[in-house]
Amino acid sequence: MAIPTTNVISPRLDFYPEGYLPESDGKPMAETDRHRELMIALLHALKEHFRDNLKVYVGGNIFIYYRDEANVMQSVSPDIFVVFGVEKKDRRIYKVEDEGKTPEVVIELTSTNTKVEDLVSKHYIYGKLGVREYFLFDPYSEAIRPTLRGFRLDGGEYLPLAGSRIRSEVLALDLAAEGDGLRLYDPQTSERLRTPEEAEAERRAEKVARETAEAEIARLREELAKLQAEKS
Repeated sequence: MAIPTTNVISPRLDFYPEGYLPESDGKPMAETDRHRELMIALLHALKEHFRDNLKVYVGGNIFIYYRDEANVMQSVSPDIFVVFGVEKKDRRIYKVEDEGKTPEVVIELTSTNTKVEDLVSKHYIYGKLGVREYFLFDPYSEAIRPTLRGFRLDGGEYLPLAGSRIRSEVLALDLAAEGDGLRLYDPQTSERLRTPEEAEAERRAEKVARETAEAEIARLREELAKLQAEKS
């Protein structure tokens, strides 16, 4: 797949041995603490949602390598991306020509520093790569309005999607802007996908409930044993 060169900065591959693809550009994982925490929460929610599907890969903050129209290897690093029909496994990079598929969905957590890149350069790259849905969210409400924007590929062009809640046809999930956070909902159940903290709190609550029930069963058994002993 040949994609025209854009102004998104890729690692200088000429600095490395032939065939070597860098795994990092040395930049921070995210723009701010809020961006990083939201990225982790969304990755966790999506991975848990697709946990039992062995042909869905959820990745983020790693290089996707592809070839431009001059057959030169280029890269782009989405905050979050989802690919259907590839093996679920740990990856250090995602090389399109080896995987045989480009991501179907990309989510970028934008900022004033990345707004132009997200709305212009990456918008162009993802469209040419064939990313079916592209979403942008601004946790600080500084870079874009509305804070949640989406694009759906139609006839080779992105059609804009806007609103505080947008349906992803590919993920079969709703993306909802809630304050400075972006949450995912299952429209079939109307349930919100859990963050790591929510999932841990739920596990703790289930453990407490289980231990309480076990203690009550033990108490009842003890009382029953006493009653049986008194009758004999």
